[in-house]
Amino acid sequence: MLLEERLEFIDSLPELPIVPQPRSFAEANLTTPPIHDPSKPTATILPGTIDAYLPGVPQSVIDDVDLCKLVMQNSANKMFPEDDRIFEWYLHYVNGLSNLGWAFQSRDIQERTIKRIGLTMDAVALEIAQSLIGKDAALALSLIGGKALDMLKDDPKNIKIFNSGSDLGKKAKFDIAPIWLDSAGAPNMILNCISLDARESKQGILFWRSTKQSTVVKTGAVRTYLSLNNFSPIRKELQNKYNVAAKQYISQLPDLSFD
Repeated sequence: MLLEERLEFIDSLPELPIVPQPRSFAEANLTTPPIHDPSKPTATILPGTIDAYLPGVPQSVIDDVDLCKLVMQNSANKMFPEDDRIFEWYLHYVNGLSNLGWAFQSRDIQERTIKRIGLTMDAVALEIAQSLIGKDAALALSLIGGKALDMLKDDPKNIKIFNSGSDLGKKAKFDIAPIWLDSAGAPNMILNCISLDARESKQGILFWRSTKQSTVVKTGAVRTYLSLNNFSPIRKELQNKYNVAAKQYISQLPDLSFD
């Protein structure tokens, strides 16, 4: 896609909705985000998403990745809001990310059965992702994703962000994605989109724990990377259109410690 076409694509994307917030939430959003030490792992919360950043990822890359995902999730949600159109939702999402500079090897939704009781959302995400990443990265995802999920559950503001736009107690879409830098300094990610029936929990997927012997999920997990050569020319355009509204939908957690 030519640069002019990609700029036109950004212009065609829907705006993020402005969400009226109680004063306490509005004031919280104005606070200075925690300073990130790139040598440490961290995580961000988006609607239906935990982005788990392995050590070595700088703040500028975190901002790029989060904004790309937020913008295309919003577009897919507006285009295909129905639960039974998850395949079309996913295809719109990944095609849009591709237009922004992300490279994909496949774009398929598959159905998988996990035969284990007591599953939580981070356990499901790890089960799906570990076949696509090495042993060390899988361990890091387990630690970072679990810690981020615990911190998320303890913060009403972050719960509000994560649950925004979702129907509690119904089918749930979520993404717990590990992100790291490759040897060339490009962001790599397991886009770990998962859909499952969360009606076992009246509080939604965040507090869901499976009670059945097996859980059927639909997943589009795939490894992808962001071409900085393709993204850099459109970064400013994307930021100018979305950065102000995006602050309502992205929350950065403090750097994570496992001492």
